Amino acid sequence: MPPLKALAALVIFFSIASILLQQRYWLPLSSKGKSTLYVLQQSTAGVHHSEEFFLLNYEAMEKDLKVFVYPGGNPKMCYHSIDKKLKSNYASEHYFFMNLRNSSFLTENPDEAHLFFIPLSCPPMKDQDALPRYKEMVIQNYVRALTIKYPYWNRTLGADHFFVSCHGIGNRATAAFPFLLKNAIRLVCSPSYDSNYIPHKDVSLPQILELSLPPERDGMWNDSTMESLPIQLSPVETHPPRTKLCFWAGSPNSEVRKNLRVHYKGLEEFEIHFVENVKRAFVLDTFQKEIYRSKFCICPRGKTQVGGVCLAESMAFGCVPVIMSDYYDLPFNDILDWNAFSVILKEDDVPIMGEILKGMPEDMFEKMRQNVLKVSKYFKWHFRPVKYDEFHMVMYELWKRRHVIRY
Repeated sequence: MPPLKALAALVIFFSIASILLQQRYWLPLSSKGKSTLYVLQQSTAGVHHSEEFFLLNYEAMEKDLKVFVYPGGNPKMCYHSIDKKLKSNYASEHYFFMNLRNSSFLTENPDEAHLFFIPLSCPPMKDQDALPRYKEMVIQNYVRALTIKYPYWNRTLGADHFFVSCHGIGNRATAAFPFLLKNAIRLVCSPSYDSNYIPHKDVSLPQILELSLPPERDGMWNDSTMESLPIQLSPVETHPPRTKLCFWAGSPNSEVRKNLRVHYKGLEEFEIHFVENVKRAFVLDTFQKEIYRSKFCICPRGKTQVGGVCLAESMAFGCVPVIMSDYYDLPFNDILDWNAFSVILKEDDVPIMGEILKGMPEDMFEKMRQNVLKVSKYFKWHFRPVKYDEFHMVMYELWKRRHVIRY
């Protein structure tokens, strides 16, 4: 190459490199020999897409939103439990029910309600007499009874109604009444686009475990703050030097998780543990200090979807989440700029994940970690709902969806 052309090429190269560095872009080489541009930038808008818009609309929501909860119903399939123990993956569902009951959004006058809540809860339902499709029949009969007794469903065929459907059992059970899935708004735990989740209509409900509760005193439901903090450590223990690059522990029940084992098991910088058939609560209790000492927490897609609990855990431990799921609908994605406080990779980027994380400048990581702490308030539940907590964020998502309903 002639000297002048070589010099011009170098000038162009370093000019592009300078722009990329200034804008916080990352250009790694993928495992398939292709170039992938990752936007790991410090957002100029902070952690929100538009903070001013969000704050104004949030205030309007708190002031005006009204929800009518259908009373009665079969106690075996509606949430009327006074059991204060929040169990397994259904904890988020229970939190929402309890918070809604303690909120100012409730109205006893359905004529002033913006939305109608159907208190379905699949966990209490038991298959009786080995009847096939028992849950489906119970829900179908219950919703049909509501449509006969009340006029509100029939105005929109359920478009201004919502219910919680955290797991596959809820999808199967509600399929017997097609308009529940087609029209009504669903609060779904760990939803993915390649399921029957409808992102323009449904709401991603951030998921936590009962281990996230503080130590029990006068019962699980007391006036203490219930945050996504799995453990209670001293300040020294909760802010140790982050000497490990990243953490993950769980079952290798998907391709992306199996690839993690192939590429990173046993490497010194990676706290990655593969545990078969062990509850997530045990994983947290066993590896809590390792999580605190890790810069990044990997959130890989599981057998059917990304482990939604992982996001809340990351927020609790001040650990920057690394999300590896191609079709996961991130909670509050239309409000929060996830690029400001998380690393979002493709599932087949496992082989280059380590290099991407190692190559992140320290100031960028620290900014993202600080942003994790800023957004953590949006992923916390409380005994009585608190401004900007997870319950209010879910209600805000519902509030926005009321605009598309006409009757």
